[in-house]
Amino acid sequence: MIKKVSLSVSALLVVLLLVCAAAIPAFAESTDTYAITDDAAVFSADQTDKLIEELDEAGKETGWQIIVHTSNDGISSDDDLESHYNNYYDVQYNKGDFKYDALMLIIDRKSNKRDILCYGKVRDYFKDKSRYDIIKNAMRPYLTNDDMYGATLQFIDKAEEIHDMGVPNTFLLSLKKYGLIGGIAAVIIGLIFFLVNKSRYKNMGKSGTYDLASNSSVDLQEVEDTFVTQHTTVRTIQRESSGSSGGGGSSHSGGGNSSGGF
Repeated sequence: MIKKVSLSVSALLVVLLLVCAAAIPAFAESTDTYAITDDAAVFSADQTDKLIEELDEAGKETGWQIIVHTSNDGISSDDDLESHYNNYYDVQYNKGDFKYDALMLIIDRKSNKRDILCYGKVRDYFKDKSRYDIIKNAMRPYLTNDDMYGATLQFIDKAEEIHDMGVPNTFLLSLKKYGLIGGIAAVIIGLIFFLVNKSRYKNMGKSGTYDLASNSSVDLQEVEDTFVTQHTTVRTIQRESSGSSGGGGSSHSGGGNSSGGF
């Protein structure tokens, strides 16, 4: 009898512990310099503390909010991944947890997919798409060993490195994208355009002008002008626009640039 009672009590305690565990929310914390939402419970308490320290330091160094978000949403398509987590960013941004200038690492544990999304001024630093590869290549050995903590540390470290590289040079990017010939052609076209316009302004009023005095005459006569008065009535019609039911939409940068998933 005592044994049966002990088993019943043990079973009840296990159930209560499971209920309590389910009621505990996933770890989430955010400031102006960082945000971490570990919905998939990827990191231990000690790892989370270390990540917060590194994220805060990187955020202060770059002026960006560095975000790490883990989930079990199971989004497997790269296109869907970008759209889904852009929507997630919108929700958190409108709540005030995520900031405008942000770099976000997504770890979807259920689909085993990752993505890097950037917002606001951070997008300027990633105009050169190869910069995503700098982060991915640093993370990949850790991801291969399923070491999400080590991979996330690499993400933070490389985010600072890319910030220190500055915004990519537009001309150099065009050379990289279109090749040397295309870049040189663009320079030549720009130079011709500059010289033509410079010549036009330089000779303005000095050549090719019309001799008005020699080719015209003036005959002044008394003229009576009749003025017409016109009255215009304006009525403004107030019209409700669709989607203006009181809730404001997202006011962030309009969607983040994505690394394409990996």
